[in-house]
Amino acid sequence: MLRKLLLPVLFIALLLSIAAQDDKSYSADRFDVDVAAQTDRSLLVEETVAFRFVGGPFSFVFRELPTDHTDGITDIVAGVDGVPWPEGTGPGQVEIEDGNPIIITWHLSPTSNVMQNFTLSYRALGVVRQGDGADVLDWQALPDEYEYDIASSTVTVSYPAMAIRQGEPEVTAGKADTTTVDGQAVFTQGNLSAGDPLVVRLNFAPGGFSNTLPTWQTQTQAQNSRAWIWITAAVATLVGGLIAVFAAARPYQRTIRKANSFLHKPPADLPPALAGWLFNQTVSWQHGLATLFDLAARGLITIEEAVEKKWYQSNQFAITLLNRSGNLRPHESALLDLLFTDKSGTPHDTITMSDMGQLITSSRWKKFTESLEGEAEAQGLVSRESKERGKRMMIWSGILMLMLVPLAVLLFVLWTTFGGWPLLLAGAIFIVGLIALLSGGCLLYTSDAADERSRVDLGGRRVIKKKK
Repeated sequence: MLRKLLLPVLFIALLLSIAAQDDKSYSADRFDVDVAAQTDRSLLVEETVAFRFVGGPFSFVFRELPTDHTDGITDIVAGVDGVPWPEGTGPGQVEIEDGNPIIITWHLSPTSNVMQNFTLSYRALGVVRQGDGADVLDWQALPDEYEYDIASSTVTVSYPAMAIRQGEPEVTAGKADTTTVDGQAVFTQGNLSAGDPLVVRLNFAPGGFSNTLPTWQTQTQAQNSRAWIWITAAVATLVGGLIAVFAAARPYQRTIRKANSFLHKPPADLPPALAGWLFNQTVSWQHGLATLFDLAARGLITIEEAVEKKWYQSNQFAITLLNRSGNLRPHESALLDLLFTDKSGTPHDTITMSDMGQLITSSRWKKFTESLEGEAEAQGLVSRESKERGKRMMIWSGILMLMLVPLAVLLFVLWTTFGGWPLLLAGAIFIVGLIALLSGGCLLYTSDAADERSRVDLGGRRVIKKKK
């Protein structure tokens, strides 16, 4: 009895606990950044974020520092309310994960309904780059992505006295009010929604910073100086590959013809399935249905609507085998085997349309497909040369695609030397391989005799002519 009384209470307590966890939020009252440009082209950065936690509990806070367009980030110190925290993964410790971005995680004791100031300081190396007639300081003051609102943000950028600023400070992403004083530029903004960006730029006259350029910039310049190698290789691969594919496929492409009138029976003495195969050289269930109706017309099977009809299903049709004698073609025998023999080889005389629909998606359907294609080839309707050419083109396409695997490894190894330029060659190889695959799959495998046969009806009257 006591258990029965406790279970509802525990269930309600669980629901209230879940609701309490869902009813939690956090935001930043302020996100302030102090940036001090150094003559060696590095930046000393101090960030202070006043997070307000509502509900909870909260167990961590994290910050991502992208290292793009820097020579790295060092001297990372993080803390809370002005007290630096030691590195570690326990409560009251900071975890620093190297990479791009660097991830700094403050591990908190369970925290609810409080405001705390999270501080972070670091040195970003090689940020001030050499531009056209100026030294350029670009800095992303706010994170790439963040999921909280910021009530206000002040970003202060100071620079050495020997650095002469050119023009006014710029905001290249986001919006901010800008003010300047001697040696400083201040960017202020308020009521930022989650994800709002802020990237600032200052230009300086040459000579205010070290003559030693950032490593990433000299590396990029060296990579761009070698770009012509990969552009040339990519263009040569693309043009040469497309010419090769066109040359391989051109002799086997036929002129598209259009019909002046339509036939309502198969051409010549071809059965319906083979006549349909001549249309696009593929086998689908329509070919099976055409064969089925032809067999019914010849009195070998019957197709009748079932007498009993259920309210929850559409009309049901039963197919009954009457006779398997007569001159059956290979694909006709294959279809009858599919419909009137189960997996174990046991014959039966009747099958419903709904059961038949399941057979066309089974592995046994392949026997009908292979029989029909084999019959087309036996009657001289298939050009072996064209078929082999299509297969070779698809094989070469596969080889080209496989080449992308070692090329990807090579790109990783050579990334420092060449940057992303080798991707042009990889893209060219992919395009050529894809076009070779499509071209090989689209080649018509019909012979000249099949092409001629598809244009003439029983009386020899031409009903299809070449497009002019």
